[in-house]
Amino acid sequence: MESFSNWLPPSGSGYFLIEAIFASFAGITALLLFILIRRARRRSYFRRHDLLAFTIRKQWSEILSGAVDPEFWREDPMRRAIVQEFILRDLDVASPKDRSRLQEFMRENGLLDDCIEQARKGHAWQRRNALVMLGATLMPEAIPVLAEALDDPQLETRLAAVRGLGRTGLTQAAVPILERLMINGLNIPAHPISNALLRCCEEHPEMLLPYIRPAYGEVREILARVTAEIALPQMADEILLLAGDLLPEVRASSARALTVVPLPLALPALAGLARDSVWYVRLRAVASLDSMRHPRTIPILLEALCDANRFVRLRAAAALSEFIKERTHILENVVDSHDRYALHAMISALELAGDFGKVIENLSDPSQHGMAAARLLNALREGAANLWSTEPLDPVLQGLI
Repeated sequence: MESFSNWLPPSGSGYFLIEAIFASFAGITALLLFILIRRARRRSYFRRHDLLAFTIRKQWSEILSGAVDPEFWREDPMRRAIVQEFILRDLDVASPKDRSRLQEFMRENGLLDDCIEQARKGHAWQRRNALVMLGATLMPEAIPVLAEALDDPQLETRLAAVRGLGRTGLTQAAVPILERLMINGLNIPAHPISNALLRCCEEHPEMLLPYIRPAYGEVREILARVTAEIALPQMADEILLLAGDLLPEVRASSARALTVVPLPLALPALAGLARDSVWYVRLRAVASLDSMRHPRTIPILLEALCDANRFVRLRAAAALSEFIKERTHILENVVDSHDRYALHAMISALELAGDFGKVIENLSDPSQHGMAAARLLNALREGAANLWSTEPLDPVLQGLI
């Protein structure tokens, strides 16, 4: 019988191959052992964490009242982290009175100082996590530390600082973000900045106005977008000025904000925006007119129903379909426009609202017979037939048409 060595090449390369195989097995075994040991340690860590969290939760009232010696949880890093986690969780749902008590507890027991220290001197993900947690404390003491992190060279750290400032929900927390925007421009993605400013400026949106006036480019667009979300009627003059801005995104934001402006001032501005050269500005203006639900918006919506953009026409038709009492007058104007796209959009909107059949029935009523009603009925039937010529009709509508 041939031995195994006869299968090896005549040179020493076969022994090298055997050594490589044994080294691979040894490496795989070491890796498996490392994984098993790591999993065992993590299992032990989480088991201990759950046990301590259960124990602390049972004594939570006594810990907050001071009946339990703070050294019980301060000496152990895991217990201290659990207490901090419980406090931050309770802060999100606490009443103003309970929130003040929890914040004072953090100050007295040094938890706030520990979080500030970690946010200033931590490394990598530990620092970023501390910045977000610092914002969750909802304390003004967190703002200077978070403002410092806005100048960090790493984008991830700047993002964590913006999230932390937004999480505080404090009006003064918006000032560092706005100042950096005006000086450094947009060195952070727009979405986190918008969210942070929305939370911080919700109660006092007028504080954004001094920053919008000198801003330009993308920064101006972001500030206008945030202002549109939380605008107040007292800001009518500034909103009307933004309606004539050179940037289409700013004009679209102005159209959104005009919903809070008194109707006599808002309608002329929205009428101009509904004729804007940019389609999404017109669409935003039509959406704002729809939210007003006032008969004085009907002429502007009828004009938008003949828009060159399909989305604008459909939005205008959906808005016009909400006017029940003025429906016959609206349909007469649509037919008189001799715009088949406008007629199709109106029919589609009525069908989506479930009212097209009712309109046909009302116009077919003998008491409604007349030249105007007959002409309108024929136009609707013809328009519906053309619109659904390639689609199967609903049996009820087929009987009506």
